[in-house]
Amino acid sequence: MGWLWGSSDSSDAKSNLDPSLQDFLKKEAPTGPTPSLPSKPAERPKEAAQPAQQQPAAPEGPLVPPQSQFQDGRYAHLWKGYVPQNDLENRAKTEQDKLKDIVDSFNDRKAEIGRIALENCALEYMEQFDCFRAPKTYWQTATLCSAESKKFNRCYDMQSKFLKALGYLTLDVRSPEDSERIQMHADKLYQQMMEQEAAIDKAKEEGREPPKYESVLSKQNIARAMSGAPVSAAPVAGKPQPDDGTQDLWKLIKPDSRARYEALLAKMTPAEQDIEKAALVGEIQADIGQAKQVQDTYIEERINRMKRREAGQSTIGDTIKRLWGWDRNA
Repeated sequence: MGWLWGSSDSSDAKSNLDPSLQDFLKKEAPTGPTPSLPSKPAERPKEAAQPAQQQPAAPEGPLVPPQSQFQDGRYAHLWKGYVPQNDLENRAKTEQDKLKDIVDSFNDRKAEIGRIALENCALEYMEQFDCFRAPKTYWQTATLCSAESKKFNRCYDMQSKFLKALGYLTLDVRSPEDSERIQMHADKLYQQMMEQEAAIDKAKEEGREPPKYESVLSKQNIARAMSGAPVSAAPVAGKPQPDDGTQDLWKLIKPDSRARYEALLAKMTPAEQDIEKAALVGEIQADIGQAKQVQDTYIEERINRMKRREAGQSTIGDTIKRLWGWDRNA
């Protein structure tokens, strides 16, 4: 068995094999031409420059869909009639199925916010868990780890609000990398908030004027966090200016609900008010996006019913909906 690790070439290794093994390999060896992959399409020679009005427009888009392993155009004839699996599944879905998908996607995003907030607060959770399992001091035993529980609950609540403010609750299609990026941005902003609060508490203990900071969820801070730049708790000169870009969305809340909400905000600090408003704006944007998707689904289904009616292929459900006034303009 020295041929397995010897330094001789393949021809010498083959001659050293057992004669019976050589005969077996000759009998079992495949015959016929060896299949090969098609070569890369040759590039066309560059033609002489022509006037701009005579040059044909080059086709835009790839020759093959992104699912193909060969993006240079090989096997393009096999991909002409390709339809992604998601498109095939969407074609077979009814109006109720599409509406159910919208609601399920929204509920899944809400559940993901809780899971991701728990991941960002893993250290606080472990600190609380260790305190419950084996308290280190008599005070922890007497207070039932209230300090650790308060720290974890605040982290979980703030992380959830940051995720909502950064748009995680919206139904926009995004990759897992984008979702993970939003998660890291939320944690960065939370750490910045903790640094600011520590600096303010230290200034109060020393009898100094507490430093003033811009809102953690200001456009500048969010832009720095999303660009990957390091965030800092540097104070700003003068009084921080609130962001007015979300006032239009804030006005969408009903007057009575807004009055109750403003009464609740009055009990919070200015920094907490900014975070609460930003989280509420994120929820409003998600609700608007969900409502738009539902509206688009109804419009698409109405157009399909009108097409079926014109083609004489109306179903019983189409007739019932038309009699109930769903298609008044049909």
